[in-house]
This record gives sequence, structure tokens and C-alpha cells, in this order.
Amino acid sequence: MVERTNFKRVNPHPEGKNVKDCVKRACVLASGINYHDIAIMLNRFRKETGAKEFNSDDNWRQFIIKVLHGGDLGNMQYVNYGHRYKVYEFAKQYKGKAIVQCANHVVAIDNGYYLDSWDSGEKSIYKAYAISPFYETTVEYIRKNYPNLCKGLTLERYKTLLWFSNQWLYLMIMTIKNSFTRKESKRNGSV
Repeated sequence: MVERTNFKRVNPHPEGKNVKDCVKRACVLASGINYHDIAIMLNRFRKETGAKEFNSDDNWRQFIIKVLHGGDLGNMQYVNYGHRYKVYEFAKQYKGKAIVQCANHVVAIDNGYYLDSWDSGEKSIYKAYAISPFYETTVEYIRKNYPNLCKGLTLERYKTLLWFSNQWLYLMIMTIKNSFTRKESKRNGSV
């Protein structure tokens, strides 16, 4: 199989392991929250859903919708001229961040690219969820609405991912600029 130009091989697992953690990987890659915190929040969220496993369909779907504030893009069954979109087809057309469900797999989409630890582009999509491109807004929402999930967590940004979005680049530049401005203000005693 030929790797597509819109596939980015990314494995956010802290030890680089290839394990059955596609739900965690997709949540990390789409939200920007680090792997450790996503793993803990998914497990804590099971209490709310009553799921036995963090990767039970009902648990991760509700986690995406409620916690990551993901918008359900609907059933993807017949939206591409009578057949399901493949991951690579959907990624090419979708501008923004999303998490897509395939048969026994979950994949992150980021502005025309699909991000995974292996080339899952040929998989057919069943459902898709839009994810906010604004990390700070997502973290603020989680802290406000789900304090029990993030208790004791830093919710640090996943650091090793290259973001492909102009919005992210702008947000990162503004965050860095603001942090320097705050440090300078503290140094001058104006804060």
C-alpha cells in the first residue's frame, strides 16, 4: 500500500509503543492535551458512562462530545456519492480538527491530514466529530465543567506534535508573546 501525501505518522504514546490505544492517540492528536492526562480522564469518565473499559464505544464517544466538546458531524454512511468516505478522502476535504470512527479504529484529522501511528487511510468512516482547534478554550471548558476529571492533572499541551493549522500557529505565537509580556511586566513590577 502506498502512503498518501495527506498522512502524517505520529505516535503520541510517551514511550513510542504501538499498543491498542487509538482512542487515546486520536484524543491527544485532535485536542492537543498530553497522553497521560487524556488516559486518566478517559478512565475517570467511565464512572459517568458506566462503561467497563476506557475504549468502550459509549465511553469515548460521550467523552469526545461532552468533555472535548466535540460536535457530532453525523453518520458518514452515504455522504460520498453512495459510499462511505475513506479516512484519506475525508481528511483531504475537511478543514479543521476532527476525530473519526472506523471499524475497530479511531483516527485524528487535522486540516487535510490524518494523523495516526500507521496508515489507516483506507478504512471507511462511520462517524465523525468536529473538535475545537483552540487548546486553551478546550482546557478551560474541561476545568469548568468536569473538575473531577482533571483533578490533579496539569492538562499540559502535547509538545511533540507539529500543528498544521494557521489558527494553531497564530494561537501559539500569541501565547508565547503574552507569556513574555507577562514576564516582562512582573520584572518591571507592573503586575
